[in-house]
Amino acid sequence: MTTTEAAGRLHVSQRQIQRLISSGELAARRTAGDAWVLDALTVNSLARSRPSRGRPWSPEVAWGALWMLSGLEADWVDDRTRSRLSSRLEGMGAADVVHACRRRADVARCRVSESLFDELRSAIALSGASAAEQFGLAGDTTRVEGYCGADAWPGFRSTFHVVQDIRGNATIRITGFTDVLARSGAVMPKAVVAVDLAESYEARERSAGLLALDGLLA
Repeated sequence: MTTTEAAGRLHVSQRQIQRLISSGELAARRTAGDAWVLDALTVNSLARSRPSRGRPWSPEVAWGALWMLSGLEADWVDDRTRSRLSSRLEGMGAADVVHACRRRADVARCRVSESLFDELRSAIALSGASAAEQFGLAGDTTRVEGYCGADAWPGFRSTFHVVQDIRGNATIRITGFTDVLARSGAVMPKAVVAVDLAESYEARERSAGLLALDGLLA
């Protein structure tokens, strides 16, 4: 899909498409003529979960919302912001939360040798498909999904011989707001797992994530 087609599908400008490519939200590659070509699956997945209006929250606010939805204390958010977030969340649906929290991390879709899976799982905070058992889905042992810090990402890529691959077997979300990694432990809180599932390209995972978010919002 071209950037023009993607912009039309998502009802945004081509400049916004470039931002989505840069942040990792849209998978794309350059052609020999130096034009961007986007993966249609990722564009359509984003279109299904993206409301037509409203800007995503800052990373700090997005993480605060997800912590609060998980029943945890977001101590980096001041009292005023916490109160406003509570009010906002009461009027939101699952798809609205997915959209609002998109800036929580950059997304690297890549391929890693399966021989490194166990080591990789222990090096990240698991989420999405790698932590889906709590929502009634069987864990997918053929993929790895989770979070690492932006400061650790360069060394991480080298250690695990990460190769960029739009449809690879690893999805690593890279966050500069590393406080949440220290607070999460081996597995991300349930609202984070739900949001990551809701962004999946797999219909069953996406439905399970949205259903879980609806339950948390209720």
